[in-house]
Amino acid sequence: MSRPRLTIGTCGEINFQRTSGGKMTARARARYRDWDGKTRLVQATGDTRKSAE
Repeated sequence: MSRPRLTIGTCGEINFQRTSGGKMTARARARYRDWDGKTRLVQATGDTRKSAE
């Protein structure tokens, strides 16, 4: 059974990764269904998980 489609204007589960480099930062990634109906991968970075979210 497949997953239900995302409703327009909503995002899926937010996943976190640690980025490599001199400074440890967190990267948040999620799928987002835009207003044109297409699903896109969006991401943001921050010093902590909360700020990246």
